[in-house]
Amino acid sequence: MIPEGLQYASVSNLVSKIKDIGMNAIRLTWAVEMVDDILDGGHDVDIKTSFINVLGLSNGTSVYNAVMKNNPNFAPNISRLEVFDAIAEECAKRQVYVHLDNHVSKAGWCCDKDDGNAWFGFKYFDVIKWKRALGYMADHGKSWPALRSMSLRNELRSTGSWLFNGQYVNWSSWYASMTAGAGAIHNANPDVLIFFSGMSYDSQLRPLFTDGASGEDIVFDVSKFKYADKVVLEVHDYDMDSNCTTKRGLLTENSFGTLNATGSGVRKMFPLVMSEWGFEQSVAQSQAPYASCLREFLPEQKVGWMTWVVSGSYYVRQGVPDKDEPWGLLDHEWKDWRCPECIREGLQPMIAATLDSTT
Repeated sequence: MIPEGLQYASVSNLVSKIKDIGMNAIRLTWAVEMVDDILDGGHDVDIKTSFINVLGLSNGTSVYNAVMKNNPNFAPNISRLEVFDAIAEECAKRQVYVHLDNHVSKAGWCCDKDDGNAWFGFKYFDVIKWKRALGYMADHGKSWPALRSMSLRNELRSTGSWLFNGQYVNWSSWYASMTAGAGAIHNANPDVLIFFSGMSYDSQLRPLFTDGASGEDIVFDVSKFKYADKVVLEVHDYDMDSNCTTKRGLLTENSFGTLNATGSGVRKMFPLVMSEWGFEQSVAQSQAPYASCLREFLPEQKVGWMTWVVSGSYYVRQGVPDKDEPWGLLDHEWKDWRCPECIREGLQPMIAATLDSTT
């Protein structure tokens, strides 16, 4: 529940590296569990205690000491949420926007259909606490000049059962919970954009911009909500098997069709952002059809996008301390680009083309 990489680099250095290649936004993920701790426990947890709780006394203390050495402006008892504050403050200085992403309820690696975070009402996904947390973070974020948007939930997904704990895994259930969550954000902070993810690991949005899902009497009509002008759809893409022609067709059918008022079946146009795409950082993967196709397609569509992932490693992932992230733009120690050619020949031209297309 602490933003990654600070045992290897300062907040200032990390934001600078992002800005230096032309990126203008970060997707800052958070867990409902952190807000539960604050509201149910009466206060947030300081990061030293948090590191020790997760990594053990020796390793946790070592990581804490490294974080403090790299970030001497941190108070000794700095809390988890105050680290978020420091990142948001640095982003404002560097003119980098902050997008707050509710990634999970119970903190941990995401995402699996059986991890308890997958759908409303599942083991760890308490809908009441989720709405409470959205409102809390929206209100807290009012003090961040760089905050521009918030997501409702990352990668909603089915566990294979269509009914769990009284919640149907369908668009009707999606509509009831997501519109209520959006209301919680808007009531607390009416200025932020609100990102709506779809179903199937956020690969399917079509029922939201057409006449709805087959067999379900539900239409995503945002005009009745006071946040109607704040709605943005978000989509993820990790389909690495399709050729570019097929990929373009699938993306248009399932999500990007909302950008074309005269497209087949389109009822409502919405702004759209691809908030996740990425690949293992190597020259071969950067030149493969998946990445090559998206580097052309996304600037053509004149949409924003965010890549997974900057992180070169994790404090702990799936029980493994200091676990490496092969998909990370940064190397294990968060100092240099893992694949400089991927950045120089692939990502930077794509960033420039995207910014050129939207100005």
